[in-house]
Amino acid sequence: MTKRIFLTGANGFLGSYLARALALEGWDIKCLLRSQKGELAQERLNKALASICADAAQTDEVLARCSVVEGELDKPRFGMSQADYDRLAGGLDSVLHCAAMTTFDPSHAQRQWKVNVEGTEQVTRLAADCKPSYGYHYISTAYVAGNRTDTAYENELDRGQGFFNGYESSKFEAEKIISRYRDQGLATTVYRPGIIVGDSYSGQTVLFNGMYIFFRFFDSARRTFDEKDSRGRIITPIRINGNLAVTKNFVHVDFIVDMTMAIFNNPAAHGGVYHLTQDDPPTLALTLEVMEEVLGITGIRCVDKSDFEKMPATEMEEYLLDQGTFYAPYLVSEPRFDRSAIKKVLPAEKIPPCPPMDKAALMKLFTYALESKWGRRKIKHN
Repeated sequence: MTKRIFLTGANGFLGSYLARALALEGWDIKCLLRSQKGELAQERLNKALASICADAAQTDEVLARCSVVEGELDKPRFGMSQADYDRLAGGLDSVLHCAAMTTFDPSHAQRQWKVNVEGTEQVTRLAADCKPSYGYHYISTAYVAGNRTDTAYENELDRGQGFFNGYESSKFEAEKIISRYRDQGLATTVYRPGIIVGDSYSGQTVLFNGMYIFFRFFDSARRTFDEKDSRGRIITPIRINGNLAVTKNFVHVDFIVDMTMAIFNNPAAHGGVYHLTQDDPPTLALTLEVMEEVLGITGIRCVDKSDFEKMPATEMEEYLLDQGTFYAPYLVSEPRFDRSAIKKVLPAEKIPPCPPMDKAALMKLFTYALESKWGRRKIKHN
């Protein structure tokens, strides 16, 4: 018998990969989407899936199992009539909530709250209404840990932490909604990914935010300098405010999908909270080293913010400080993420190995960004 799942965020980066994985495993997927800016919901879904499928045949196979449910995430019943909503709820075996606004820009805070918090309330209510036999699954973020610098455990949520931006705080509030419904008996599995980046095979991504903001800046900045060192590298004497020893918990999108599906496909793991993170994340020092190597530059200096008080920022440094202002806190500190929960419910052979985020992996990610011209040029991928 065909299994049916309700999926939000199917046109997003992670959501499209999850839609592909579910479709290839035989699930019929009801994708909540809305038409936007003159583009029909079905067109948005087609475009997202075509961008990550291996070829046209796979795209057709995946799309054949995906159908669009037009609706607004944060509206009661998603803006549907009661009859349509009841038909939807009555035919579902599982619910997977992946949609979220991931921006750090505070100018979008009001809309982000409606999507991430009020939207989660609506999807969770649907799950409670249909009581899916295969459970309710929610994609959160490891960064509900906020500004903590200690070890964040999977069974923790509110430890009195503050938050660097509206994304973190909205996902934290969304998890509180999840907890409330769980206390009322709704079986819910929570997945907390680290910073999702391109796949481990090619480095492919459709999102160029976070670390890519800095990489793109230095790609442009190198063109304004002429002096080279003895190895032919362009000298770019630019300071950034950060701590070279801080780690960044980058995780490949394919690992997130593999881990999510491993948990999803094993009912013994349902009901838990899981960090989908790196055990050995790269340091900022390594990340900057790779940026310099890929771009053929040298001279980036990581300094304390007091350094800019002693010597005012140059015009270029001011621009970087302004462009990277939303990401600046992540260059200074990061919690450690315990990920022992999965080992308690699944045998080792059922837990996908996490590809290392080492120098070679970072090289692949940055090289893809350049070769694809920041996603404007299609590159064949596995």
